[in-house]
Amino acid sequence: MVLDESRAGMYVPSMETERVRGNPAGITHEHVAQNLRTARQAIGMDVRTAARLMTEAGRKLAPSGISKIENGDRRVDVDDLTALAYILRTTPAALLTPLAEAVTLTGVPESFLPEEIQAWVAGAVKLTTEDLVRYWKEQRFQAINSAHWAEEILAKYDRGQVGITPREVYQERYDVQTAREEHATGRLLQLDPNASLAFE
Repeated sequence: MVLDESRAGMYVPSMETERVRGNPAGITHEHVAQNLRTARQAIGMDVRTAARLMTEAGRKLAPSGISKIENGDRRVDVDDLTALAYILRTTPAALLTPLAEAVTLTGVPESFLPEEIQAWVAGAVKLTTEDLVRYWKEQRFQAINSAHWAEEILAKYDRGQVGITPREVYQERYDVQTAREEHATGRLLQLDPNASLAFE
């Protein structure tokens, strides 16, 4: 078969224009950058010390490199992430975790609750309906037990068995756990309207 060079040449430019040179940095990158700065400042470490410790850890990184990462001007790969977590006395999960009110991470739909994202990054749950149902059942069970415990203490106070801790403290704990139970139940039924609310 003879290749028609004129036709072959027509395809080269189109292939070059379709070539992907890498995705731009996403929201997870922004979380990591912010968390790095926060973690470093929390222990009073300057960028020069951080750079020296990174070099000692086998991941040579100049002070300017650390500053660029924290400013979002330079990406951090997974090897640097683990080394940075170690020298900053934190965990890789903590560096990846968005702020409590943030619900977005690169590639993850925004339909999940902030708590679910936090638990997922920490390795406590998978972002599947089945595992989220398990998670919220556990949270509901814990809230019910905690509310029941506070309720028993309140009953003792009502019978005149006053302790050292003010009654208001236990009332607040009861209210918090009752609200937590309602929240967990609502999310559980949202995920699975047929979910059993009985303890299993």
